[in-house]
This record gives sequence, C-alpha cells and structure tokens, in this order.
Amino acid sequence: MIKVGWLGTGVLGAAIVKRLLECGLEVVVYNRTVEKARELEAFGAQVATSPREVAATCEILFLCVKGEAAAESLLFDEDQGVTAAGRRGICVVDTSTVSPDFAVSLHERLRQADLHYLEAPVSGGREGALKGTMGMVIAGEQSAVDAARPVLDRFTAKLHYVGAPGKAQLIKVLNNLAESINLLAASEVIAIGLKAGIDLSTLHTALSSMRGYSTYMGVLFERMLAPSDTVSTSLAVRLKDLGLAHSVADQYDVSIPMGALAQQLFKLAAQQQDPEVDQTKCVQLLLEQ
Repeated sequence: MIKVGWLGTGVLGAAIVKRLLECGLEVVVYNRTVEKARELEAFGAQVATSPREVAATCEILFLCVKGEAAAESLLFDEDQGVTAAGRRGICVVDTSTVSPDFAVSLHERLRQADLHYLEAPVSGGREGALKGTMGMVIAGEQSAVDAARPVLDRFTAKLHYVGAPGKAQLIKVLNNLAESINLLAASEVIAIGLKAGIDLSTLHTALSSMRGYSTYMGVLFERMLAPSDTVSTSLAVRLKDLGLAHSVADQYDVSIPMGALAQQLFKLAAQQQDPEVDQTKCVQLLLEQ
C-alpha cells in the first residue's frame, strides 16, 4: 500500500484526502492551521507536525495550497521543509494553481534536490474531489506520472499529460480565466430571467437544453437551487486566479478586457460580502441592484 503525504488541507485538499482515505489509502497530512488537519483524524488520516515529517515517512507527497509563498515555505524551509528531510527520489505532486514561471522554478530546484516534481493543477472543486471525478492537467517526467497514477486515479476521472514544465499551469490559468468569465455571464442571464418573473427551476430546465448553457451556468444553478454554506471555491481564490491570468496575458502581450471586467466584478463582490464566501455569491451583485 502506497503511503501518501498531503500538505495543505483547506477546502480542496481536505476533500481529496477524504476521497483517498475512503479508497483505503494511508494518508499523513500537514496544515499550517493545525485544527484543519486535526479534523481529518476522524476519517483516518495521520497528522504530522511539519512538512519535513511528512516527507520522511511517505512515498508520494501532494501539495495543495493557495499561494506561491506558502509552497515556497513548505518545500524549502531550511529546518522543517520537505527538502530538509533529505529524502531522495520521492515524487512531489503539486495540485495547486500557481504561475507557469514558478512551476518551472520548482521543477528545477526540486530536481537539484533529487526529487521528482509534477505540476498537476486540478479542476472540479470540492464536489469533484469527493466523487473522484476531477480533471487534471499534468507536466513533468513521464516515468513519475506513471508511478503516481495509482494514487491520481483515485480522485481524477480525466488526466491530460502536457509534457514540458510550465505548460500544465498555463492551461489551468487559461481554464480559470474562462471559468470566471462564464460564471459572471451566467449570473447576468439568470438575474434577468428572475427579475422578468421566470422561476429558477423553469430557467434551469429550459436553458440546460440550449447551446448557451455552460458548465459554470450549471454550477450557479446547482448552488441557487440547493443553497449551501459550504464553500467550494471562494471569491478570494477566484481573484487569485484572475491575477495569474493577467500576469500571463501581459507576458504574451494579449489584451483581456473581459478578464479585466471579471476581476473588477469579483473584487466588488468580495468587498460587499466576504472574500471567503463561495464564488457563486457574485450573482448577488445583480440580484440586489
């Protein structure tokens, strides 16, 4: 049985860990906020006191954090980071969304530490993680991908190998830009329909059979038809993703006016509500006008 290490047990990380435990894998976890890691003990996870301890005991190690500074600290802290464990040959699989340039840097620095690095950003949110239906784009050594597949297959349904370092994160950043724009477009459509007197269920049934329907319109309908306080993707994460998209667009000298508008609208939603609420709360900008 492969022993899995997991760094970062926020909304997404915790959901994937629960899925792996449900599949019978042994998982040791670490989170900077210890309480979040402790919550997983009830599901069978072991809790470590540092990334170094995780790296010392596992055969494959996953990273799932919001920012590049967090990844830097967890991996390279001189005393308690992953590299401080002195392990050789283990695989670090990064499911976070970071800039392509940062991913390339991690490839090189972990290679120098004799560790394999796979950039493997995921999509599908908390719900996809729990169901084992996530999508993943992955870059790195093919042999490392093959070795990681027995674990990856437990929580992903679609895995796309894209080869060169940086490419997986580039594709994920572009996907997240599309998600952001599509969610706001769906919000406009649904808000107009509701204010015109069409009930939500009728809108859903009718629009879901038409070509204007999108995956993210479905995400919004699902949340509105079955309201929940559970956060799948927060407004803060959405804004982080849009910041990455703008950096990539600037790098390739491409203007993204819809991306710029999306960034401003999500920022306004975060200011009016709370950055940590679910991204679908952006529809309130239109419903409360």
